[in-house]
Amino acid sequence: MNQNLQQIDLNLLFVFDMLMQERNLSRAAERLHKSQPAVSNALSRLREQLGQPLFRRTAKGLEPTAGAMTLHVPVRQALRLLQAGLAVQESFQPDTERTFRLSMNDYGQLRLLPSLMTRLMALAPQVKLQVLSDEGALIPQRLASGDLDLAIDYLYFDDADLLYQPIHEERLAVIGRPGHPAFREGLDKTAYLAAQHVSLLPRAGRGSPLEIVLGSAKVQRHVQLQVPHYLTIPAIVASTDLLGTVPWHLARHFVHNYGLQLAELPFETPAVQVSLIWHRQQQHMSGLQWLKEQIAQVAQTESS
Repeated sequence: MNQNLQQIDLNLLFVFDMLMQERNLSRAAERLHKSQPAVSNALSRLREQLGQPLFRRTAKGLEPTAGAMTLHVPVRQALRLLQAGLAVQESFQPDTERTFRLSMNDYGQLRLLPSLMTRLMALAPQVKLQVLSDEGALIPQRLASGDLDLAIDYLYFDDADLLYQPIHEERLAVIGRPGHPAFREGLDKTAYLAAQHVSLLPRAGRGSPLEIVLGSAKVQRHVQLQVPHYLTIPAIVASTDLLGTVPWHLARHFVHNYGLQLAELPFETPAVQVSLIWHRQQQHMSGLQWLKEQIAQVAQTESS
């Protein structure tokens, strides 16, 4: 292994990493700013030096072997550490061409992405975002491996290598169809608990934000339907007797579109805190620091 390591060109590992991300020779070549034959040749050289096949060609693209999957984790971590070390030496310039990979749920995308993209296209048009949704329990692993640069979430993970920066707090609201009897005399706790509800599926082994903030209150709803995304809830409650408990800004966004009734939760709960989450090894990467600042400013503006 030591002999192989001395022989391997670091550039080949960058090619391998990109092929693992894209699973497609043409797309990897485009992102690497190389020709497709050059990338294919680099893959052949790496395969020879490692003495093992790395990918199988399929109709859908390149399928990594089990050996490639195992190899990618330490390679990805090593490359990210190297990039982090080099990034400390120079400040990030907004005209730099770079792609950041983010995780945020559907509500976060609706709340932040329109204003964030408007800001980035004005300040840094060469910066691109790839947004993945509902990473849940995989967030720590994907941040550690470098598959994600940043997560925006209400989840908290017991991981000493993850760092958090709160960006806003979100109140919860209750929505229901026009004429729903629970709202007839003002929504109270009795009517809320007597109704049927639509709720989010658990994420990362935990419930929705409502279940998290109600953990010690011992308030149990009658959940008739669980869905994976917030954005389907307004349409569902508009045509059923189910109540939905959603972030206040989402409720306000859709209440007029669907003619929904809107009320605050009929009992006291803490606000849901949403944070930026990143891995300690990327703490001093100037590009990531710059992006965090842009997101924090957008979140502050959207909350005002």
